[in-house]
Amino acid sequence: MSMFAHKIKPFFDSLPRRPSLHQIKLTHANIIVSGQSQSRLILHILSLLSLSTFPLNYSLSVFNSISSPTVFAFNSIIRCHAKSNSPPFNSIKLYSSMRHRFLNPNQHTFTFLLHACTKGRTFTFTSMTTPGVQVHVHVIKLGYARHVFVRNALIHFYFEGFSTTEYSKRVFDEDTDTLCSDVVTWNSMLAGLVRKGEVDIAEKMFDEMPDRDVVSWSTMIMGYVQNGDLEDGLKCFRLMREKGIRPNEAILVTVLSASAQMGLLGCGRFIHSAIESLRFRISVPIGTALVDMYAKCGCIEESRALFDRMLKKDIWTWNVMICGLASHDCAKEALELFHEFISEGFSPVNVTFVGVLNACSRAGFVSEGRHYFKLMVDGYGIQPEVEHYGCMVDLLARAGLINEAIQLIETMTVAPDPVMWATLLDACKIHGLVEMGEIIGNKLLKLDPTHDGHYVQLAEIYAKARKWEDVVRVRRLMVERVSNKVAGWSLIEAEGKVHRFVAGDRDHDHSSDIYRMLEIIGQRITEASYSQKHLTCLA
Repeated sequence: MSMFAHKIKPFFDSLPRRPSLHQIKLTHANIIVSGQSQSRLILHILSLLSLSTFPLNYSLSVFNSISSPTVFAFNSIIRCHAKSNSPPFNSIKLYSSMRHRFLNPNQHTFTFLLHACTKGRTFTFTSMTTPGVQVHVHVIKLGYARHVFVRNALIHFYFEGFSTTEYSKRVFDEDTDTLCSDVVTWNSMLAGLVRKGEVDIAEKMFDEMPDRDVVSWSTMIMGYVQNGDLEDGLKCFRLMREKGIRPNEAILVTVLSASAQMGLLGCGRFIHSAIESLRFRISVPIGTALVDMYAKCGCIEESRALFDRMLKKDIWTWNVMICGLASHDCAKEALELFHEFISEGFSPVNVTFVGVLNACSRAGFVSEGRHYFKLMVDGYGIQPEVEHYGCMVDLLARAGLINEAIQLIETMTVAPDPVMWATLLDACKIHGLVEMGEIIGNKLLKLDPTHDGHYVQLAEIYAKARKWEDVVRVRRLMVERVSNKVAGWSLIEAEGKVHRFVAGDRDHDHSSDIYRMLEIIGQRITEASYSQKHLTCLA
């Protein structure tokens, strides 16, 4: 054991790997009391402070107490600045001070310095004279341009600082041959492209990678899902499993979310089986994602069983289950779970009350809905958002309390969306309120003139009142104003593959087989004495 290691042991041996500020201060005090305030022990204190986000003033006071700071000390305090989101100019000043002391920077200096320049957002990246670019100049002059960690920091800096990916690509392309075995650098480029939304370019780079690790796959899968390419994200996950690569928790949560959003139960079950076969611990994030997936895929019993088996749950686990029960018309269970949630000591948030109010709306619990809406505002100080108002409007509209719903909309603290007025319009049709429906319908056509559904709703109200001239007028307006009607599509999952269909679709690989089967079904129905008009839904 070296002399320095021997001195360090009594002071730092009992500290955890990531000590708290209080623990660091106690150790610092012991060092001062022992008369070693100018020893190398202070450098270790500064190093500990640079590992997390601690008050910058304290870190600076420790640094300033060092009479002859070393490169290690400068690196540590620059890292402290980077962690605290301090303006990049402060880090540049420290670097300049280090150079004036004739201290030579090392790879860590530039890595921390670029990190500070990337995180500092008190200036705009519009000029090639920004601090990070100036640091890049020094990186080249001092021969650190080919160092892996420095290069990765440069790639990250240019991705974050500039609207174009050109500069990051230039850094990556410089002397690429030396990086063929460096998967971390490829991952830096991949992550930057995904953050910029350039998934197609990221996909091409992913295919070209000489080597991939779990981070590469995770970045690509999350890139697909975050940019709305859910099917591609799930395909990428299946390919990863086929190659025998063990996923991490982030990947599993992401693909479960994608399965939930698309309602793909088969895919969700496949992921669940992978979790079990790989003996993953059902952590809170994984458990919550499973509960959400089963609920959104229609298996509320399985969702609830998983929820009940979870040993640990956080606020989001409870929210997912409350919202899931509400969406499956299990209003009483949802409200009971909400009260259990409160009794467990959790404080509800916005989404909690979306689930609660949705449960009341679906079950027609008018008085309960009013109670929980008031409780949300007065009891928990949560300001209603469009989703909360939407649930209340739907609740009141279903109960025929149209005037109360209109009053609520008129007192909203946020602008109502067309969906709320459409909900009221539908309620007017159900309850036969023609005059009210006409007023709301015309208002809706002004708010959202290109939505064909609003014209259909208003026409149906006129038809119910036998106002045929108005029906024709509204239908004509729809033809004039709604030029591009978005085709509705259906989605099914079969043998691990997602299939999409639109009316009259002939593009599917098996369309001839599908239509042949429809003909067979039609023939059999005809043979069973059904009228041909019952087959129109199959066309």
